[in-house]
Amino acid sequence: MSNDKQNNFELLAKEFELKLSDYYFLDLIPLIEMIWADGENQPAELALLYQFTIEHIAHLDRAAGIPLISTDDANDFLERFAHQRPQQRLLDALNEMVVVSALSTDPVRTRSILKYCMDIAAACTTQYPYALRGRIIESEKALLYKLFAAFRNMQSLDAN
Repeated sequence: MSNDKQNNFELLAKEFELKLSDYYFLDLIPLIEMIWADGENQPAELALLYQFTIEHIAHLDRAAGIPLISTDDANDFLERFAHQRPQQRLLDALNEMVVVSALSTDPVRTRSILKYCMDIAAACTTQYPYALRGRIIESEKALLYKLFAAFRNMQSLDAN
């Protein structure tokens, strides 16, 4: 953890009663924001988040060469962020940490996160029938735009 990132996280941890293990779940924040963009966490969206979480834990374990975080840590994080809507100010601050640091250095990881965000946006609608271009609502489109803009300077955001 870089010093600035560590200091920022520690300040947020004190203010919002975060756990130290929450740091390892920062890559989930864009997906969590997408889930809550329409105001509700729907089963298909949660299924996608849980799938990403499993892949994320495996990614961290491979990178560390040892099991780094527990399933209990993941379930606790998801309970506080995916099953209860976090304060927007907290999500904004955590998302800024994600964009500024880890994701911006790993284009493959960023592509994966953005693909999951698109899948979450398309997974559910809040009303039927929806307009021809209404499957993804404006708040989700705005968040996707914000995420793509945040990573636009990356060298490779191709469709792979």
